[in-house]
Amino acid sequence: MQATTKLSMLCLAFTLLTLGASAQNTYIPNGPGYVNFNLGNTTLPHSDSARQPVTLYGCNTIISVPGKLPGGERGFLWNTGNQVLSGIPFGPQFDTLKKDSFYISKYYIASPPVFKKVPHALSDSNTVYDIGLVEPDEFTLEGEKPGQTVNMNYNLLQPPYVKYLPVKFDSSFIGSGVDVIPINVECKDFPWRNSGAPGASGIGGIKRDSLQMGQLFLPYYYVPDTSTAQATDSVQRCLDCRVTILNDILFKYEVSFRVKGIPAGSSIELKGLHDPKKNPDISFHYKPVDKLLCGCAEPKKK
Repeated sequence: MQATTKLSMLCLAFTLLTLGASAQNTYIPNGPGYVNFNLGNTTLPHSDSARQPVTLYGCNTIISVPGKLPGGERGFLWNTGNQVLSGIPFGPQFDTLKKDSFYISKYYIASPPVFKKVPHALSDSNTVYDIGLVEPDEFTLEGEKPGQTVNMNYNLLQPPYVKYLPVKFDSSFIGSGVDVIPINVECKDFPWRNSGAPGASGIGGIKRDSLQMGQLFLPYYYVPDTSTAQATDSVQRCLDCRVTILNDILFKYEVSFRVKGIPAGSSIELKGLHDPKKNPDISFHYKPVDKLLCGCAEPKKK
């Protein structure tokens, strides 16, 4: 099977962009890092002045663009290179709420789709989504004033429609202070526009609302309906996608899925759960742990 290419997915109906540029803790950066963003073009039209938001997930840390960090106040311009986001915290940190130490070395990058209203008679939504490639969508920071280059291109993948799948935050989250779950979505049959090599994956985050709910989304397309003689007939084809919780950057807790109340581990297939008539009943479950996972601990010396 071909290796999948990284794409950007925002998996919470775009509410993540309302988060601030600060983390759940209060920290003093121990030597800030830098990320240099190079943005290409989009498939769907955008204005020349349009700016693209981005979110970075690290251990116990969420950084949103637009935000307060230098270079990220308004977002990033399309078809523009060398846009620098500076002041990114890394290294040893101290959580002032939990009175405990942790370490930031790894970040994941999520960038939301560009979208356009395109009505379709059979669609659950009248919106088509231009989902882009983000390379790399995870990186580590080490040394003094470390930097990372990230390339973003939104004109390589075929824009899909999406189905929304509700996911509950169960009672284990009460009093946890956790509002966002970072995830990775991998679709092994995601079609490219001008290539026969399918497959892509990307980072997102699920934010719980006032009803203790969030939303996953599953891309789909319209394909000819071979069961009829009408050439114009079409049916929905959902992609074969798996979602995995990024537990390696969670600070002294782990999150797992439950489907119909049954533990399902940190990763589930979405394709078989998209039919609302079958009531898949997907939920997150929270469990505190004493150990620091690799994304929250100092990297071992090579």
